[in-house]
Amino acid sequence: MNHIKLVTIYGSPTPPGRLASVLNVAEKYAVGQSAQVKRTGPSLDESGKFFFWQEDSLRLIEEADAILIASPVFRGSIPAILKELLDLLPVQALRSKPVGLYVVGNAAEHYLGVERHITDILTWFGALYVPATCYITAPTLNDGIPANVMSQIVQLVDSTLILSKSLGGKILGPPPLAEVHGR
Repeated sequence: MNHIKLVTIYGSPTPPGRLASVLNVAEKYAVGQSAQVKRTGPSLDESGKFFFWQEDSLRLIEEADAILIASPVFRGSIPAILKELLDLLPVQALRSKPVGLYVVGNAAEHYLGVERHITDILTWFGALYVPATCYITAPTLNDGIPANVMSQIVQLVDSTLILSKSLGGKILGPPPLAEVHGR
């Protein structure tokens, strides 16, 4: 039986906290569904002041069958470090791959900020955005992960894995404009 290679992206420059706890649950569940899970996240440089993405992160994403991104809301959008990762990836790295999105933000009113920006970027790559972001307000996670949130986390993993299994590595077309125009 072929296992789906699932890469999770911790897209925050902050130390692991609530967002990481959501990703931990998703990863544990995915492993229980026979997925091979690897996480990537930004690294600190030697000075301890600047974050960057290692080449291994790019390679993991390129080799993945499916992706789960975890992003905080940062000034109504995605953090710069996550955008940097997406800027470093070649178009083929995400083409025709299912990508699910976990977002943690302080207020419910911010729920579309990250989703809107990520879906625009994923479209540029020709990625397959898994419908419906799992948006969680940070205060909801203060005392752990409640059952209703746990259910949403699991549903996004299931949807991402189902899409990946259905594709079986097929490339859908037409190619994204970024590929057609050699970007």
